[in-house]
Amino acid sequence: MLAACGGGGEGGATSGGRQQFITFQYPGGGMLLDPPTTLSATTSSGLEVTFKSSTPDYCTVAGNKLTLVKAGECRVVATQQGGKSADGVQWAPADDVSQLFNVLKHTQQIAFAPPDYVLSKATTSVTLTATAESKGPVTFTADTPANCSITGDQLKLLGKGTCAVTATQAGNDTYAAQSTQRFIAVDPLLLADGFDVATGNGAGSSSDLRTAQGGGVAVNPWDSTLNSGWQWCGSDRPDWCYHTVSSDGKTLVSALEVPKANFPTGWHTGLNQIDIFAPGKTAFNGGGDTTGGLRVTTETSLGFTMGVPQGLYAAGKPVVLYLDLGKNNGGCNVELATLVWPRAPGFAAYNIPLSNFAVTNNCGIAGVTAASVDDNIRKLPNPWDATGMPTNIGAFNTALDGFKDARTSAMTLMGSSDIVRMRLKLFDINDTNPGTAFYSSSIGLTGAITIQ
Repeated sequence: MLAACGGGGEGGATSGGRQQFITFQYPGGGMLLDPPTTLSATTSSGLEVTFKSSTPDYCTVAGNKLTLVKAGECRVVATQQGGKSADGVQWAPADDVSQLFNVLKHTQQIAFAPPDYVLSKATTSVTLTATAESKGPVTFTADTPANCSITGDQLKLLGKGTCAVTATQAGNDTYAAQSTQRFIAVDPLLLADGFDVATGNGAGSSSDLRTAQGGGVAVNPWDSTLNSGWQWCGSDRPDWCYHTVSSDGKTLVSALEVPKANFPTGWHTGLNQIDIFAPGKTAFNGGGDTTGGLRVTTETSLGFTMGVPQGLYAAGKPVVLYLDLGKNNGGCNVELATLVWPRAPGFAAYNIPLSNFAVTNNCGIAGVTAASVDDNIRKLPNPWDATGMPTNIGAFNTALDGFKDARTSAMTLMGSSDIVRMRLKLFDINDTNPGTAFYSSSIGLTGAITIQ
């Protein structure tokens, strides 16, 4: 008993040796199918620590390597049996130290890519297909029963508007359950569906790109470390800022990747911006209202698929979404805006209610209330949880109500003036991306952009 407690003996300990302690780093947080984790523990004696699992059904240990076996509780025990250290001091056995943690099921991805939009004149039903990383069956649910219904894998279109569909995989002993939602626009207004490959690739910023429908496209990734001029990323840094269009014309990326070695220690700023014009439009009419854009009648939402890198998502950086109208006053076009929080890393579908938009530049038009981009729009809270579900949507909507008059003005103007341009603008670049050689603040768009 006295020896186990480490009291008395040589150097003030028992006859078994000096008392020593084990410091055992927490090894949890892993998932099934992850590679073995290296266990790490030290002793005050400097003697080597050994490890064992007391829950071999859930995790096993070989040497200092921990392998997760099954979802549940894993307990790993660190042991030091005592002995003589290199300096000749005799140490008593240390008290065992254990770490208890949950073994998590592996998160899985669902590949689900229904059509971005459907024209009811051409079809009234769609066959849905999806595959899961677990290889298990995927089921489908219609989240907007007024506009669509689902039987098995058959989606039936019921009316104009947004059809929201969720694909779900129930999981198994190894993989966690997962769901992903996609939006299908039925008889929408089409802002863009793909990009002109011939105009799409290059270094730096550009205003010469085009959509497949002939709309103008401008990209502007910029960072103060680039030294290429205020808010303009030049071709002198082609590996830092560039733009690409995929070979099929479906995906546009405005890339901003700043090497950490060049990141300043003092004041710093950056942005990334993509502008998409309505079909056939490449600029605003400088002498009055711009017509020929998209006019909202019964449409209620803006749908698109946006992609951000893992680092930007982890850093918690939202994107301001603008709609610029053809309504002009004194050379100024009315601007509407709302906030989009990325719901997941990579590409994810978004269906933004038009009622979320507020006037943020009224161009001095009497009777039109405006909100502030910085003080209102950019302070909207994140509605998504870590799984991409809108668990905080109540707080988001409450914040929207704080500038309700500006939102009412936006809806009124959308019904009387054409939407000419959509803009995605990232004000705050990623500055908290550990484990990489650069800060990635890229923005991508893929597939159709619709108003439905």
